[in-house]
Amino acid sequence: MKQTTRIRAGFLPCLGLALFAGFAALPASAQNVWDTVPSMDVVRSRLSLTREQEARLVPIFERRVAELQKVREQLAQATSDQQKRTVMRDAKQGAVAFNSQVEGVLDASQKSEWQEMRAETREKVKERYEQQKDSQ
Repeated sequence: MKQTTRIRAGFLPCLGLALFAGFAALPASAQNVWDTVPSMDVVRSRLSLTREQEARLVPIFERRVAELQKVREQLAQATSDQQKRTVMRDAKQGAVAFNSQVEGVLDASQKSEWQEMRAETREKVKERYEQQKDSQ
């Protein structure tokens, strides 16, 4: 349990830096919400969603995309490290809520695949951060 907490504690600053670096490195028009929310086509395909599940998930995903756009704007407007940390903390809470809402719609086997998709997304963000860090 302690190791998991340490891993999460180490990962969150990296995620925050990756997200912030992504904002700074790309023009606003090129930022596609960092590919952190998979498209419904991908989710539908990988999770074999029923029509009912998809109908329930679409508004959840739409809200999350809007939240991430707002986070991007708030980070761009933040003038201090404290403000940026607050934005990132709130974004983390939003991510937890989003994940919980999605998992509430899925069955057990779909949850497992969803968790794998989320892990892949986190890895992509981490790789993007490392690439940007190396290019500077």
